[in-house]
Amino acid sequence: MALPEVLVRDLQSAGYYPQLTQGILADSLFGEPVLSHFVHIDTHVDIESIHRHVTAFVLTETRLLLAHVDDDPVAAPGGRARAVTSSEDIELERLGTVMVGRTFTDPASYTPGDAPVEVSLTLSWGAARRIEAFPETCGDPDCMGDHGYGGSTFAEDVVLRVSAEAEGQAAVDRIAAFADRLRQAVFHARLRARR
Repeated sequence: MALPEVLVRDLQSAGYYPQLTQGILADSLFGEPVLSHFVHIDTHVDIESIHRHVTAFVLTETRLLLAHVDDDPVAAPGGRARAVTSSEDIELERLGTVMVGRTFTDPASYTPGDAPVEVSLTLSWGAARRIEAFPETCGDPDCMGDHGYGGSTFAEDVVLRVSAEAEGQAAVDRIAAFADRLRQAVFHARLRARR
């Protein structure tokens, strides 16, 4: 199946194995048209190496497709490059959380239609959970007793943050549009599931 030209162009602009990511998506669509997409490239630099990662978020009428391509962390130094891929499709009505956070500059002067300078998208469907633990206290600042640990668990399968300072305002606008389209699609999928 041929992918939409704008998706192919975004994969090529990301510059990280675009043909490989295109192949994963084409194999996963099963003939469904692409309603919306967002391509995110992420690079981590440490003392010894550079790790790259691309994720393509693709919305269809029934599913959210995620295609990931990563540098292989166990590739032999100086050897041929290797990439590890994974793909996942989540039925829209299974998405438990579609949380969109937006950051605006000069909120006192906000007018409808102003674009955010940062957008975060948090998605959960029960595949992963994050645990935050902390030591409990009794409230007495001089107490040296061990009160155990407390904490919280959060369903958080994907967290994506796009900032105008890092990726540019055009990327923020694209993720905002994708998030709005995804929220609408999930809303309508849930309505259909209730009928």
